[in-house]
Amino acid sequence: MQAISPAITPQSAPSLGFIKQAGEIQDSNVRQFLQLWFDARSNGQMPGKDFLDPLRLRFLLGSLSLLEVQADPLRFRYRLVGTDIVQRLGHELTGHWLDEHPDPTWRPFLLKGATMVHHAAMPVYGHVQARTLGMDWLLEVVAVPLFGPDGEVAYIGAGQSFPPYKTEATGRA
Repeated sequence: MQAISPAITPQSAPSLGFIKQAGEIQDSNVRQFLQLWFDARSNGQMPGKDFLDPLRLRFLLGSLSLLEVQADPLRFRYRLVGTDIVQRLGHELTGHWLDEHPDPTWRPFLLKGATMVHHAAMPVYGHVQARTLGMDWLLEVVAVPLFGPDGEVAYIGAGQSFPPYKTEATGRA
């Protein structure tokens, strides 16, 4: 696999941890995404992949991703990657494995977060100061477990923040 120049460069070490309340998130769209997941869960049912309904989550649509969990061996495959994410990376990831992510800078962070969500069946919050499009900004991402009919984590949904001018063309270093 060929290494690429990252379209989003971390300016500090990424931080990952479990999150129990949406109020800790700065980005209003990511905060709303997590709150909707908590609300869906509190109705007595564990949300499945239908939680990523485009009508319900239209405020974050281009910044959503869906990973399918393969249990043995544990691996994660991109089933859906929002257009804003594809634009930032300069790569379409749908259908590819997470452990083959084209940017080796982000791969360990992404794998650790997905593994945490899968094993604990709890939301994980990640954040890092990053640089893209000539701007420094706080990248916030929340990954939530989405359950299959057997009650196991079958998918992981994620929503993330982007800088204000997300529709500009991605520049390469």
